[in-house]
Amino acid sequence: MLTSIYNSKQINKSCIVIVCIFFVSCSYVTFFVDNPSADYDILFYYYAGEQILSGDGVNVQIANGPVGWPVTLAAFDLLVNDPFVSAKIFSVIFSTGIVIVTYFIIKNIFNRQIAFLGMIICAVHPTIHKEAILTHSEMLPVFLIFVSLYFITKKEFFQRDVILCGLFLGLSFMLRPQSLLIGMGVLFFILSSIKKQKKQFTFFLIATFLITISPLLAYNLTNTGDMLDLSPDFYLLNDSHSSEKEYFKNRVMPNNTTFDQTFFDFSKYFTDYAENVSYYNPHMLFNLSLHRDNVSPIPYVPFNGFVLILGGLIGICVTTFSKRFFIPIGISLIITFYLLITDILHIYFFLPVIIPIIIIVGFSYDKIPNNLKPLLFTSLFFMLIISIVKIARPQDMSTMLIITCTFSSFFILDTIPKILQILSKNRKWNFNKIKTPIIVSLILFIIMMNLATSYNIEGRNIHSTNVDIQHFFDENQKFVLESAKYVEIGNVLLKEPDIENKFIMANSNLYAYYGDSNLILTTFLEGTSNDTVLEFTTRQNWSDFELYFSNINSVPQDRYGTRNSAPDYLIYEIQERNNTALHVLDNHGSSKIPSNFELLYISNDQNTIIYKIHN
Repeated sequence: MLTSIYNSKQINKSCIVIVCIFFVSCSYVTFFVDNPSADYDILFYYYAGEQILSGDGVNVQIANGPVGWPVTLAAFDLLVNDPFVSAKIFSVIFSTGIVIVTYFIIKNIFNRQIAFLGMIICAVHPTIHKEAILTHSEMLPVFLIFVSLYFITKKEFFQRDVILCGLFLGLSFMLRPQSLLIGMGVLFFILSSIKKQKKQFTFFLIATFLITISPLLAYNLTNTGDMLDLSPDFYLLNDSHSSEKEYFKNRVMPNNTTFDQTFFDFSKYFTDYAENVSYYNPHMLFNLSLHRDNVSPIPYVPFNGFVLILGGLIGICVTTFSKRFFIPIGISLIITFYLLITDILHIYFFLPVIIPIIIIVGFSYDKIPNNLKPLLFTSLFFMLIISIVKIARPQDMSTMLIITCTFSSFFILDTIPKILQILSKNRKWNFNKIKTPIIVSLILFIIMMNLATSYNIEGRNIHSTNVDIQHFFDENQKFVLESAKYVEIGNVLLKEPDIENKFIMANSNLYAYYGDSNLILTTFLEGTSNDTVLEFTTRQNWSDFELYFSNINSVPQDRYGTRNSAPDYLIYEIQERNNTALHVLDNHGSSKIPSNFELLYISNDQNTIIYKIHN
């Protein structure tokens, strides 16, 4: 008993140490290393929120999410007066909160030791580091989702826990929409696993969620007449890899849409959904060797999620061997054989693994702890629904970090010792001697690999050149911040008269921020190859979607395309992929450049040119 109390106290102290190390290290990088910042994503939300607070919300659309996060960020920045600092405060505090809540969720289900390891895996994961330091829009909504899962994973939960779960899911939905998918999983868990108070819990969950999001729904109805005011097609066309598909190209994006025919065009979409749900998106969770951008326990090591995450799930289900477990093995072999003879195993090779595991979970469902089931249902619903798109970024899967941490820590501390004990029975191994070195070595490997991966990822994003990890301690190693070019050009623009009322045409809102100007966004790909430079800058031949994309990403936003402002400056970045009509601008001395274009600035690398346009 004394040993147990001592261990608990030691774990509590160790948790505090882990939280402090995480908070201090992330704070240092985000406030001192990534300064000034080049996070264009956060500026999009900041400018949108600022425009809403100014009373011009009718011209704002956040196509991939609600207006809650932009308004929250802009309102908080009224106190801070620096959107990057405001966003970083949110990201560091709530990413630290995610690390803390991860411990309490896992402790609800298992014990303190497994919860502590799960907390460590979360604290060293590259995805949460990237979100805490660079991309500042996910941590608050994900934190709220984690808090909701804490209440629903208690061993005994009551009406107040269901109400609090619905409350935090609603708050998260007002910031980002993915909590709706988690809510569906929680609802299905209540309907399928709760015997008493099923109706009451269902009512309170739904009612609390709807009451919480009612201000958002009222705002959307008042401003747009659309209760949700989301545009899933925009995500398909712009943010996800689904835009690579031919039938998504050249689609017209209406100014105001909630759902479009994409979701009902099953004849074209079913094949791609099957690939998304069985290969591309599972990679983000299990690392199926596509790339190292994923939320698996060790993003750099291929297939490690098979062992750590699925190994933990199997370890929970298979407490004793049973002959009926030959059934999923046989099904796996049949599926593998079919995929081989149809020559599609390279795409659907995840199916022979996941389908038998789902069957094993079904066999063992009654033995699974009831408070673990919410994680199973929420992850299942999340993956099935989110796979209508091909996920492009691991931050879109941040919610699944709880699955990564929970099952990986259980596998390491519970399943591995059981496997070693079984193996040592028929050999001369001393189980107690080999157990600790193996487990400690694996934990240290996870920590070191993830920290090295984080260092490389953060370095690549913060600096314009790759960070050479082999020369980490080289004093002569010089790093150039990615933001340097934006700051330099911003200083040029700040010298121009009345710049705060002028419009620049550029491919990043960072130019507008550091130059204190308005923005007409371009990717330099719009229009036709037969355009003149003047036709391009006045957007005469841009497609409907190109105009829509530019309008809702400009500063200020022009959702309905009523402004039609002409740019006063063009910040042109020389790239081979640019519209061929613009290549005359590559040579600033060319006689083909319009006469009203005045050369204002050329960067040291000769790749960025500012032309002042005399309208």
